[in-house]
Amino acid sequence: MASELKLKLNTESDFFKSFQKKAAESKVGKKRPDQSLVMKRLHAEGKLLKNEQQRAAISTRFKKWHSENEHPKGYFGKKHPESVRAVMGQKSKAFAKSLTKAERSEIVLKAKKTAWENGTYSHERKGVTWKASWQEIGGKRKYFRSKWESNYARYLEYLKQLGEIKEWQHEPKCFWFEGVKRGTVSYLPDFWVLENNGNEVFHEVKGWMDQRSRTKIRRMAKYHPEVKLIVIQAKQYNEIQNKLRKAIPGWE
Repeated sequence: MASELKLKLNTESDFFKSFQKKAAESKVGKKRPDQSLVMKRLHAEGKLLKNEQQRAAISTRFKKWHSENEHPKGYFGKKHPESVRAVMGQKSKAFAKSLTKAERSEIVLKAKKTAWENGTYSHERKGVTWKASWQEIGGKRKYFRSKWESNYARYLEYLKQLGEIKEWQHEPKCFWFEGVKRGTVSYLPDFWVLENNGNEVFHEVKGWMDQRSRTKIRRMAKYHPEVKLIVIQAKQYNEIQNKLRKAIPGWE
């Protein structure tokens, strides 16, 4: 009768929400092994795979729900007891040991890409000795991880005002080394510079060249040979500083 009358269930009604809540509570603590087997079989057959658009929609929906609601089991702000934490720790260690190097690398790469997409790839670092700080240079407020970085940003803004370059940005693009299974899997150059002839160049300010930095630059040349990278080391930086520090406003 409801079908013939084209009636639909109101999922926003108090009745529906109450019914769903009671149904969910009735299943708490009860295992359903048959359903688990069915789900595993469907996963193995690839019938539950989602495309990128579907996964993005699911992610957006879940983030929206969690931003508007408390923890679904009322556990917000609470902690697990020591006994539960011990079991969780054992399971986490067992899972980590079961991973191959390739699987572990895939997890690291995915985490880094997610952090980049969410804008949390580079964190503010406190208590460091090289004067990391927030600075507003050329109308751009950014977090620079050293005095050299912020001064070089001032230098690029100085060149822009003189008309020697068209534009610059601080850390606008991250390059990924697809296929790398261990070690450095990405590289975030310090600056992007648009030259007057239309060429795009990346600048890296390096006070010292450690092994990790050498690896990044080598892999950048291997995996992204089309990208022009200029490395500004101590010699080049000191030349700029000695010549222009009095001419560039705010130089530290």
